[in-house]
Amino acid sequence: MEPGLLSCIGLGWWGVASAIQWASAALARVPRPEGTVHHRPADFSIVAPMNGAADASADYVAALQSLAREGAEVLICVSRADDGAVAATRALWRDAPILVGSDTTFNPKMNNVRKGLEAAGRPVVALCDAGILLDAGTLGRAAAPLSDTVGLVLALKAGEAPANFAAELERAYIDGHQARFLLAADRLGIAVASGGVTLMTRETLQRIGNWRGFNRWIADDYSVTRSVRELGLRTRLGGVMPRLPLGRRDWPAVWSRQVRWARTRLRLPVWPLVLWEPAIGAALSGVAGLAGLAAAGVGAQGLLAALVLHVVAWLAAEAWFLAGHGLGFGPRAAAAALVREALAPWLMVRALSGRRIDWRGTDLGGQWRGHSRGDGVHGR
Repeated sequence: MEPGLLSCIGLGWWGVASAIQWASAALARVPRPEGTVHHRPADFSIVAPMNGAADASADYVAALQSLAREGAEVLICVSRADDGAVAATRALWRDAPILVGSDTTFNPKMNNVRKGLEAAGRPVVALCDAGILLDAGTLGRAAAPLSDTVGLVLALKAGEAPANFAAELERAYIDGHQARFLLAADRLGIAVASGGVTLMTRETLQRIGNWRGFNRWIADDYSVTRSVRELGLRTRLGGVMPRLPLGRRDWPAVWSRQVRWARTRLRLPVWPLVLWEPAIGAALSGVAGLAGLAAAGVGAQGLLAALVLHVVAWLAAEAWFLAGHGLGFGPRAAAAALVREALAPWLMVRALSGRRIDWRGTDLGGQWRGHSRGDGVHGR
């Protein structure tokens, strides 16, 4: 390849990726204007699935108990009576409303959640990921966009209080990467799906078939988004980001979650965008830019200066986005962001190298393949 063409390709690649980095930060950093709060705590059913004692942290159980005292209907869901979350929750909240039982669909999470969704009796239903700290004010603000035309609001979680570097790296994935791109896409009017807190009216929940609306595709958040939009209603991300204290995390668990999420997204209609992610990341775009400069005859000192500029500019865009949502970005967070970017190509290799989607010991990918073939797994 001619040096001039190589230089154009490399510099063009770097320029496009850098532009996307800054454009996504600019779109995502300013929260949507919050609507008028028109729901009291007593209007909410909080469906809170747990699996294992770790899900029943003291802060999380206390937050759920506080919501119950404010008048919300709290429905804690566990699959078995001997689940570690039961004893851990009872030790903190003796009279906690715990529903026990499991379904037999392809999705272990929804097998646990189904009973809670069916039992929910308040006008607004909020399905909450374990560990997210919600208070009455945040809950009301998160649900404010619900209307006759907006049928679903997804409140993205924001990781905070990481106690070790593995947790800091998880925060870099949750806050600096996933939230940034999801919020940017939402600002452009693109329908997005994610975990966190899923809010809809009970009427809308019934119209999508209750729990069945979550079980049409391999990812429940994608399923419910599609199900609601097929009713002719809009979906959107909320203007508030409830906090998720991370504490200590184990690196193998953090990495396996990223592989699981990547493999799951590759099995959804959005898979072309997933394949595109590493190409616009800091690592590959930086290598392309340096290769373009080298092809143009730039010497070693110039390449070093370009590398430093690339890294600083990349981190500055992320810090700018996070600041817009009141999220910190110190030296350790910057180091975690660089590790995340360096691992992006390898994460895609791992995602493409296997079909197993491990969710707490269950192969969700295998279950889904059996469901798709109609091997007797019910759930639609």
